[in-house]
Amino acid sequence: MVSPNLDPATVQERMEDLAARDAEFVKLAESRERDRQIAEFGAVRKYEFPPNTTQVHVTDWVHQPWLRPFRFVYRNIPRPLRRIIKRFSI
Repeated sequence: MVSPNLDPATVQERMEDLAARDAEFVKLAESRERDRQIAEFGAVRKYEFPPNTTQVHVTDWVHQPWLRPFRFVYRNIPRPLRRIIKRFSI
């Protein structure tokens, strides 16, 4: 026997109730944020994402073919020696 709590109709009804409550919370949060922005800035401001800083300083020279032997040697030396090289290279 299936529990009445797991009845598909009951589950759907509860999902709809949760969606309605979620919509109410969204409206409340939007109104609070709008009021906060008006109080702080005088108008509602549109959010702008910051620039992608990973693409600002692209170091393409690291991938040049002449560095392959150096990278191969560096990656194949023991880790303690790599740590020492890193420590003294800074």
